[in-house]
Amino acid sequence: MDANDIIEAISKNLSERRSAAALSNYGVLCNNIGHLNKSLEESLSDLVGVLDTATADFSSDTRLTAEYQHGAAKAPFTAVIPTILRNSLSILRKFVHRTAPDDRNGVTVDTVGQLRRSFDDYNELATTARQIVDSLVSDGYQMLKLDARELNYHVLVSLNSFDRFATRSLRQALFSQEVEDTLNEFRQLSFAQWKNSAITRCEQPTFANKVDHILGIVNPAKSPNLADTLKDLFKFSSEFTHIGYVSTFFTSGQESEIIFGDDQGPYLPSTENFSELKYEMLAGIIQLLADLYLPCLVRAFEAMLVPDAAAPLRKSLEAIGNAQREALASRNAEYYFFVKSGLIGSEASLPLTCKCGRTRNWEPPHNPSDLYCSSCGSSFRLLEIEGDGGYVFTSEGPIKIIGCDVPEFHDLPPDKQRSMLAKMNEAANNQDKS
Repeated sequence: MDANDIIEAISKNLSERRSAAALSNYGVLCNNIGHLNKSLEESLSDLVGVLDTATADFSSDTRLTAEYQHGAAKAPFTAVIPTILRNSLSILRKFVHRTAPDDRNGVTVDTVGQLRRSFDDYNELATTARQIVDSLVSDGYQMLKLDARELNYHVLVSLNSFDRFATRSLRQALFSQEVEDTLNEFRQLSFAQWKNSAITRCEQPTFANKVDHILGIVNPAKSPNLADTLKDLFKFSSEFTHIGYVSTFFTSGQESEIIFGDDQGPYLPSTENFSELKYEMLAGIIQLLADLYLPCLVRAFEAMLVPDAAAPLRKSLEAIGNAQREALASRNAEYYFFVKSGLIGSEASLPLTCKCGRTRNWEPPHNPSDLYCSSCGSSFRLLEIEGDGGYVFTSEGPIKIIGCDVPEFHDLPPDKQRSMLAKMNEAANNQDKS
């Protein structure tokens, strides 16, 4: 294709918008969004507790390592790190607010238009995602480095930009004479000197540089694709934040939409499309928090605090990270159920209880397309078992075969449970010897 062919293809696609389609189960999406959103909100409360404990520890020299005690060169970081954490919490709260699940109560065919998602909605969501991903990576980088010149660069560049358009009242409220003097010294540097001077340094100037640098140190083995996920999210959200051609065209159309419906009521394709994007952003930010930001915070605490003070903070932060990973892993998983042979295709209703707690009664004629959890979106796979044994031994312990006339394993008397576990261990040992 030459330049004219390409511009012709672009002009056609930027003037003839295709019809939107709903490609996911909207009800499941809302449940998934609600689950992750709630989990993230709970983690914010836990992080507030960490901040309170760390702030108290930083006020006592007996809790600090030598180079961060009062009067030492790195003592200012005892004030800086709580400030950075408060900044992260503020941005996270905004993201939690923007990613709440849709409220469909009272929506009818006549009022379904209120669920339509337009430029404003996409722009606000994407801009918030851009802010949170940029902020957590930048803040994590500073906590990992704990370097005065690196922090000076980050703050002075921000101050320099802010000052250019700040009103007199804002400047009076925020700028002390010391800050004015510091900013004036910074402005004596040429742009080329900003990244490496006697007072400033920036070894990783771009978002991608920072991501690669951090992950090269914290090495989150549980999220091997995290670097690509974060870079893609940064680029995608930047397209909306900077009002790119494609994002504007995609979100600003005024075409009428087909009304879809489910058990909860009507909705529009743009509603589902928006929720799908919201879920993917939530998943990406949760990975960022658990596998990049929190490990950086752990390293900062371990550098600044004596072991007895750092250890409980590390334990709290690791618990927060594990809770976020668990929340993410419990969505859209794949689970296996053992079913007594002959029941599939019969007139029997099969209760399939997902790990999230929701039970789907798989009704005849047992349509395979219904083998999923309407709460968390996990898919179900059924394995037919011959005979009347009642239980199958798995790595998670004995599991009842659906359709067999036996109680659940946890409902058995303790002596029966112990006997069955002993048989399971014996069978496993015999298999290892064979």
